[in-house]
Amino acid sequence: MSVCKILLTFVFCSLLLWPESHAQDEIKDPTFNFGLQAGVIFPSSLFRVRNRVEESNGISYRIEPSIGTQFGGIATFRLSEKFQLQGGFSLLLRRYECTASTESEQRSLKINTTIYEVPLLLMYYQRLGSQLLLTAGTGVNLQTLPSDLTSKTDGLDIIAFRRAFALPSSLTMLGLEFRKKGAGGFFAGLSYCITPFHLYDTGFRTRFNGQSRFYAIPHIGDYFCVVGRYYLD
Repeated sequence: MSVCKILLTFVFCSLLLWPESHAQDEIKDPTFNFGLQAGVIFPSSLFRVRNRVEESNGISYRIEPSIGTQFGGIATFRLSEKFQLQGGFSLLLRRYECTASTESEQRSLKINTTIYEVPLLLMYYQRLGSQLLLTAGTGVNLQTLPSDLTSKTDGLDIIAFRRAFALPSSLTMLGLEFRKKGAGGFFAGLSYCITPFHLYDTGFRTRFNGQSRFYAIPHIGDYFCVVGRYYLD
């Protein structure tokens, strides 16, 4: 099943839960709240989180993303009955396998990057029940890579060269939120980050047949993430 079908099914099932009237049972949303968040990033060709292959001077260069993770904290500020502002700080742990190959030789190396994120989102939420809400929103996400990263093996060096200390991206979220007075709240949903700018380049320094070459591929930082969050009451 494609990701688009999953999203449509998710929204449709949520709307089926729409109550006729729960006004008398609704719990007033807190003005301020803080939550701890964790997520899993899945490679997907629909979201530009895919294998990248380029060729130069008889050498094929391949970058293959693996499953990544995200950890952080989110603070929410209620602006009205339907809107809230969310901001926070999170760590984005991405893993890639980089391969350089010729017709007769191949060398591979894994590189792990830790990107720091500062998201700021405007969220709209619609109550589906006395304790259940459908939440959707979008905003900006500032990403930063504090320093260049290097990983080495025999015949292959992988270097993540920063283009800038920090760059903005867009972030969109959709999910279901369950709140219970005195017991905090839970959020489960999806997030999609689009990076219009290249935060860094992935550089290959290869040594084949006694010749040293360097080739760089601009990094695409888009990600599709399944997110879980727990709000402190």
